[in-house]
Amino acid sequence: MQYNDWTSYPQTGWVQLLDRFFESGTQILNFARNGRSSKSFIAEGRFKKVLEQAQPGDFALIQFAHNDEKSNDPERYASPEKGGEFRKNLSFMAKELEKKGVKPVFLTPVTRRKFVSENKIENSHGLYPNAVLETAAELKIPCIDLTALSTEYFEKCGKEKSRRFFMNFDAGIFENYPDGKSDDSHLRCDGAYSVCRLFVTALLKIKDSWSEYKDLAEKVCIKGIYSDREIDDEKLFW
Repeated sequence: MQYNDWTSYPQTGWVQLLDRFFESGTQILNFARNGRSSKSFIAEGRFKKVLEQAQPGDFALIQFAHNDEKSNDPERYASPEKGGEFRKNLSFMAKELEKKGVKPVFLTPVTRRKFVSENKIENSHGLYPNAVLETAAELKIPCIDLTALSTEYFEKCGKEKSRRFFMNFDAGIFENYPDGKSDDSHLRCDGAYSVCRLFVTALLKIKDSWSEYKDLAEKVCIKGIYSDREIDDEKLFW
C-alpha cells in the first residue's frame, strides 16, 4: 500500500487510509495512480500488474470515472453510454479478475464538492455512476454507490464544513502548495477518512446479500467506523 507521496501532500486517496478500518494483518495493495482513467490504466499496463499480483480469494475494488469523463483527452476519455468503452473496460477488468479467482467489487466515484446551494450538490459525474451500477448488475457483481453516499454525507455537512474534506486551503499552510489551493475534486486526509467510513459501513450492509463477500466484511474493524473524531493531516502522515 502506498502511503506518503510528499510531492502532493496533503492530497490523499481514500484507499490510502483504508487499512485503519480493517483488522491488523489485512494486506491492502493500492494500485491507483492520480490522473488515470479506466482506459489509460489498462493501456499503461497497470491493470496487468494487478493481475500479476492477484491471488485466488483476493478481493478487488474497481473505481473509475473522474478521468474517464475528460472528453477532450483521447488517451483517457471513455464513453459511459451503453456499449461505450467505459462499460467495456469495467467488464473486462472484472472478468479477468474473476478468471484468477478474485472477487471484484465495483464502486461509483466519490462526488465532487460542487454545491448549487448550502445543502445541495449537483451531479458532476453525468452518466458514469449509472454506468457502473448497470455494469455491476449485468455481471452480477456487488456495487457500492459511493457517489450517492458521499453526496448525502457532504450535503449533510453543508457547503462550508465540507470544504475541509477537499484540497481547499490558504497560502502558506502546506509546503507543496505555497500559494494555497482551491480544488473540490481531490480529497485531503479528513475527506479520505470519511469516505473510508462510508465504504466500510456499506460493505457491512451488503455482506448478507452477497455471502461470498462475507469474509471481507468480517475483517472490518468496527471501532474505526464509529469514531466521530476529526482528522488532522499531520497526525495521519509520518
